[in-house]
Amino acid sequence: MNMAELLACPEIKDKDKAHLRRELLKDNLRRGRILAMLIIVLECIFIGIDLVSALLKVDDRFSFYGYFAMYSVMIGLNITFLVLSRKKDKSGEISPDRMKKAEKGLVAYITLILTWGSLVSLMDQSLYGNLTVFITNMVLCSIVFVMSTQQMWVPYCVSVLILCVGLPFFQSSGDILIGHYVNIAVFTVISWFASRMIYKSYCSSFKSKLLLNESNSMLEREIDENREINAKLSMANLQLKKLALLDELTGLPNRRNFRNYIDVAFNNQQEEEMTLSIIMIDIDYFKHFNDTYGHEEGDRILSAVAAQLGSVLREPMEIVCRWGGEEFLYAALNKPEEDIRKTAESIRSKVAEIGGPTDQAETCDHVSVSLGIAAIKLSGREDVRRAIEMADRALYLAKNEGRNCIRTI
Repeated sequence: MNMAELLACPEIKDKDKAHLRRELLKDNLRRGRILAMLIIVLECIFIGIDLVSALLKVDDRFSFYGYFAMYSVMIGLNITFLVLSRKKDKSGEISPDRMKKAEKGLVAYITLILTWGSLVSLMDQSLYGNLTVFITNMVLCSIVFVMSTQQMWVPYCVSVLILCVGLPFFQSSGDILIGHYVNIAVFTVISWFASRMIYKSYCSSFKSKLLLNESNSMLEREIDENREINAKLSMANLQLKKLALLDELTGLPNRRNFRNYIDVAFNNQQEEEMTLSIIMIDIDYFKHFNDTYGHEEGDRILSAVAAQLGSVLREPMEIVCRWGGEEFLYAALNKPEEDIRKTAESIRSKVAEIGGPTDQAETCDHVSVSLGIAAIKLSGREDVRRAIEMADRALYLAKNEGRNCIRTI
């Protein structure tokens, strides 16, 4: 892997570049404010040291006013940066126009810090003969600020050029001068390399976040779609279950629903014995009615009878279901015999309220039903079938004894 590949940044889509610039600027301003506050504290300390050195006359070569002026300039520069870096649009966001100005201002701020380091290092030649301030500032700015190559060229070139051009005027020793140039070259290359690696790492991290956000968005969409699909499936299942347990024409429970009713009764059984009461109900002369007036009128009568049957239900452990054809079944658990008889009579009278077209002598001008009642104590599930058979026999008696009546076994 060559150097170009090592420092190459991942490709960022055009639509995301503005977002990258905005995030970079926000992070650089935040880091810059921290650095500025640290510099202000350090410069205040240096001014104190400067004052003490001047009062004690540590060295005649020490330029009190020169250093005092440089420290003061640095404090003023960072205070200005702190004030300007906090300015935002009224909306609280950075507008594109202000973002460009802020980027240029940030480059100018870094350039001034590095240039300040170059000037102080030139002043240090007469007393210390080192480049500590310049190197420190360059390393700090390379690490703290994440800048593109185009942005970082200006601070580096300006500060290095000032230092290299000015050194011969402040350092008379040729050997030290050569050492300085070597150090400048080495630390400039290292700092530049470090700043490029940091910038590449930032861009890679930014792209990873974008990909993660896109993945999360896709996942959220898929979750929402799956949730919607599951909701539709649940609704469809409920409808299918409802259709499986209800008679399509009358809306009453069907035989399968009746079996569920019996299962629930046995599963929730609390008493030692349960009494199951069955009323079998059959519409009188329905076949003749259906043949005479047609299936559509017959269906209307079935629905009307079903509605009247459903209206007699009062307790949770009662059920009315369509048993087949024109036959219906009413069932109740642990209900007194007298109440069952009253329920049967209520069913007969309510159905009689239904009017029906007729011009046949065998029929009357209203619908009627025959009812057979049976009650049995349940000791097992096989007794349910026996109770239904008994109610069927009672219904047969009602049919043979004139219809529109109630018989009990």
